[in-house]
Amino acid sequence: MISIIVAMDSNNLIGDKNDLPWHIPGELSRFKKITMGKPIIMGRKTHESIGKILKGRINIVLSKNPSFKKKDIYVFNNLEDALENFKTHKEIMIIGGEGVFKLAIPLAKKIYITQIHQQFEGDVWFPNIDYKQWEVITREECFSKEKEIKYSYLIYERISE
Repeated sequence: MISIIVAMDSNNLIGDKNDLPWHIPGELSRFKKITMGKPIIMGRKTHESIGKILKGRINIVLSKNPSFKKKDIYVFNNLEDALENFKTHKEIMIIGGEGVFKLAIPLAKKIYITQIHQQFEGDVWFPNIDYKQWEVITREECFSKEKEIKYSYLIYERISE
């Protein structure tokens, strides 16, 4: 199964200058818990913004640059080849960025969203999706006291056609 995991503000903003526009400790813990032990697929810019290998997960980077190679990272030049190579895994996580999300949305069966109920400044957005094709199966309201930010954890599953 292909799943997407993303945190975004009320305008679908997901990034600012190769970083997150916010820092919510609980959200980072949730990301780690959900992705641990699974293959994670990301674009090169997302990998560079993270700045390290995410331990306990199979790190897969999509890059059109044939000379891009990193120790302990699988590199593919397209999403289809990456998915084919890891199809035996129960769940493959797509973690960003914008271009990889656009490619993965039509293929995904589940989307884990942290919806931050605030607007931030930034330069990268999560693509618009047709929510009529998705059903909320989990919703949890949260509040970060130290950051004074309200947010929701949502899990969407694609509605069978």
